[in-house]
Amino acid sequence: MISGLIVYNAVDTKKNQWFIDEFLQKLNDEEVSLSFLDEEFLNDYIKTHHVDFVIYRARNYKLVELLEQKGIKVFNNSLVNETANDKYLTYKMLKDNNLPYIETFDKPKTYPCIMKSVSGHGGQEVFLINSEEQRQDILNKYPSLEFIYQDYLANDGDVRLYILNKSVITSIKRENKQDYRNNFSLGGSVSIYEPNKEMKEAALKIANLLNADFIGVDFLLTKDGYKIIEIEDPVGSRMVYQATDIDIISRYIEYIRNNI
Repeated sequence: MISGLIVYNAVDTKKNQWFIDEFLQKLNDEEVSLSFLDEEFLNDYIKTHHVDFVIYRARNYKLVELLEQKGIKVFNNSLVNETANDKYLTYKMLKDNNLPYIETFDKPKTYPCIMKSVSGHGGQEVFLINSEEQRQDILNKYPSLEFIYQDYLANDGDVRLYILNKSVITSIKRENKQDYRNNFSLGGSVSIYEPNKEMKEAALKIANLLNADFIGVDFLLTKDGYKIIEIEDPVGSRMVYQATDIDIISRYIEYIRNNI
């Protein structure tokens, strides 16, 4: 019997219960035993239980490294987790590999600009700021966070390419007429989008550089072309089910079965 875990932190568990339940239902049979575990208990659990693989849906790459050191297969690996969940590391990887990026600074160059915590996700801890006073107010409110700064780029929304097994599965456009952030979780609308060849090649290059299993690559659509905003790990699937008839969870489960 192959033994596995699907792991989330406590906050994200509440928002992703359907995703978890789908995995527990579809990846439990006579060959595979899958259980859910809160990230808080993972370190102690692997000391006393045999685990062959982990579907890791949290954001602590150090934990993933620990699993890898014990020979446990992790979906996604620690390089994906570390890079995707640090916006500065993402920017550096894009720049170093000649991929389309948004110029990023450790201090504002001009106002207005976008102020982002390096560890934020889901559109959280992202601010459109217009003055140094406003920046200082945010720094005082979030004293433990590290921020980066990017020029504000007018746009027609953004596009997420879903990459599974280093193939583009689908592409979803997000727009939000009420907010400068296009995130679906913040009220953005979604629709199917056909990316051009260059966008696909850029997203696949990222997946290959990181040896990623299942990620999202987000592109901002500007008047000067597209720019990569960030890499999503763990990537959510709500938009896929909202805009398409693709059962991407079942596809991911099949991929996992073939790689454990």
